[in-house]
Amino acid sequence: MKHLSARSLIVAAIGSFLVSMSSIYVALRMGALPWPTVFAAIFSMFILRFFKADIHEINVAHTGISAGGLVAGGLAFTVPAAWVVGLSPKLVFILGAATVGAVFGVGMTLSTRKKYVEEQKLPFPMGIAAAETLKAGDEGGKKAKTLFTWMGISAVFTYLRDGLGWIPVVFHGFGMFPMAIGIGFIIGSLYTMSWLAGGVTSIVLAHFGITATNFGLGMIVGGGLGMMLSGLFKSGKFLEITKIDIIVMLVVFVLSLIFHVGIVASLFLMILGFLMVHMAGAVDGTSGIDPMEVFAIITLMLTRAVVDISPQAAVFIAATIAVATGIAGDSLQDMKTGYILKTNPKAQLVSEAVGAAVGVLVSTFVLYAIYSKFGPEAFGPSKTFPIPQAMAVSNFVKTSSVNPQFIWGIVVALVLQLLKLPALTFGIGLYLPLSITLPVAVGGVIRLILDLTRKDKIDTGMIISSGLLGGEGITGILIGLFLPGSF
Repeated sequence: MKHLSARSLIVAAIGSFLVSMSSIYVALRMGALPWPTVFAAIFSMFILRFFKADIHEINVAHTGISAGGLVAGGLAFTVPAAWVVGLSPKLVFILGAATVGAVFGVGMTLSTRKKYVEEQKLPFPMGIAAAETLKAGDEGGKKAKTLFTWMGISAVFTYLRDGLGWIPVVFHGFGMFPMAIGIGFIIGSLYTMSWLAGGVTSIVLAHFGITATNFGLGMIVGGGLGMMLSGLFKSGKFLEITKIDIIVMLVVFVLSLIFHVGIVASLFLMILGFLMVHMAGAVDGTSGIDPMEVFAIITLMLTRAVVDISPQAAVFIAATIAVATGIAGDSLQDMKTGYILKTNPKAQLVSEAVGAAVGVLVSTFVLYAIYSKFGPEAFGPSKTFPIPQAMAVSNFVKTSSVNPQFIWGIVVALVLQLLKLPALTFGIGLYLPLSITLPVAVGGVIRLILDLTRKDKIDTGMIISSGLLGGEGITGILIGLFLPGSF
């Protein structure tokens, strides 16, 4: 197959392994998951340049690398909801949900590519950024050197903090998280200031005895829902079903039955999953944001309105939808890169499948290992792993009834989204502790300064930020798994 090679798939698998481990940690610890695009692009260039690979082979490898991160995000944003409500799903259950979601997301890639990349030509900002990075090439290895240098700095810092305890986790209210600074830089000043505003608001409300947790979770859901509706309005009609889509949907239906989801619930998962994957394409294509947990919550709400499902089945459905929509968004960003570079989309699809498969295995085992080590008491507000997205999902795992503050959060967020204000990040600020919010804001301020004074340094800043994320993410997960008493 044109542009496909064994070495590109090997690099994709290795990169997906690293990204999956890192992303699980980042998603659980920070309640956010920035796109791993820059890391994937630089990593593939750094490795394959030794084999004199062309830009298309590098792009194929890059496509597979980033897939693992979105599988990790889909699981991290949903599965911990089971632990919050007192469930203890087995490893094979989590693996099954991740597998079904990966089949759904990868299987619908070509049909959604045709609609959103070729026909509607949606921008897919991360896909364009990856294309520009790959076109620029790795001049003298400078970009790769920058990435791995800052990854090493972040890794050493994390080891000194979590492994040896020489650096405090929080210093005078400021969280000592390199990756939080990287997240702030990547998402930009508007979103970080909204995040900070939410954090400050939560402190003010706390002085009056008001807890903003449920309201913040509602804003996270409402903000994502608002972005989804906005994306649909911009993208127009989206109901086109191909033969491949039908086959994928039937496979999902059968696999769901195997995991005891139930006939009616499996039908809803099959049909709503198709809609959610298309919605993910529309939202991601227009905004570069993929609110996976929102798609999961919408699916649970609509399913529960018609059929009674068990909490176990609800977790399975949520995880499947989150993984499917995560992969859908990732694959379309990568397909946009391929469209610009004229890379063979079928070669990219094979790499995406390989990367997703690695991501399913790695993410499942790492997530389960973290749970086994720390226990359910480590997950929730103001705990080691805040899991805001999974907390929102947990509202719909056992029942469809919700806290009134949660509903008000959704309403307020939808209004803010209509006013084109970043409600989702404001909700995250309400939910997460200020110790995490402050370093995110620092990253946003640095980005604002460069936007105003040195735009030529933005690319370098993105690479450094990716290094901060990757270094702390990978080191953090290794420390957490292998050093007793860490965190």
